[in-house]
Amino acid sequence: MKTSFYEADQFTGAKGKLYLTIDSDYRWEKGDEVWVEEPSGEKTKMRITWVVVNVAADGVVERELLGLLI
Repeated sequence: MKTSFYEADQFTGAKGKLYLTIDSDYRWEKGDEVWVEEPSGEKTKMRITWVVVNVAADGVVERELLGLLI
């Protein structure tokens, strides 16, 4: 499943910067902690705060993960 990692705003929880998009069948959950490596080589640790699953009319499923930087 296409999975995109976004930074969540620490006050509103709104979707912010897109870090990367991967294909993953892992069952991500609120509270998971992840190290994300950007194309520049910089590593960032985030805690997942929100999991959004989008199902399109054609059956394509995509997931957005919002996380706070820690």
